[in-house]
Amino acid sequence: MKRNFIFAILVLVLILTSFYFIPKNNPYDFSLRSEFGEQTTLKNFRGKKLVVYFGYTFCPDVCPATLALLSQTLNKIKNDKAYLLFISLDPQRDKDIEKTNEWLRYFYPHATSLIAKNEKELEKLTKNYGVIYEKIDLKDSVMQYSIAHSNEIYLIDEQGKFQKALKDLNPEELFKDLKAFLQD
Repeated sequence: MKRNFIFAILVLVLILTSFYFIPKNNPYDFSLRSEFGEQTTLKNFRGKKLVVYFGYTFCPDVCPATLALLSQTLNKIKNDKAYLLFISLDPQRDKDIEKTNEWLRYFYPHATSLIAKNEKELEKLTKNYGVIYEKIDLKDSVMQYSIAHSNEIYLIDEQGKFQKALKDLNPEELFKDLKAFLQD
């Protein structure tokens, strides 16, 4: 009886410790289309400090202003490891990777756009990051629709681990947060 009890405890310990060593899924990872291929993931950017932003190229105000602020701040800091990832919230209109990258690189040259294959994939990723967005129909507009969205920046280290979400995009705070992140 005592042997069975010890054996059961030993098996239980082995099972529990095996869960510790099984790799856990990174909720901030993705498999999106980019200039690097159909299944670009965080592994493609190992060794870079990622500044991740969700937006869309047809955005008339928030995205261009935020990308301009990011560009200005990153250029002040001057760190070769800094790399901007732009995840499109509008895979329908941003489907042309080459044009989306051209638009993005007007703001910051060390950047790549990432585009979801479908809406379901985008919804899962935005939920994991905490991004809120909604497609808004614009009747009688050439744009046809707009996308209302939250405006945050996400920082991911060289190993692909989420570090911080920046909600305060005041230029001084952004500079301070990005400088601390890039100098770690």
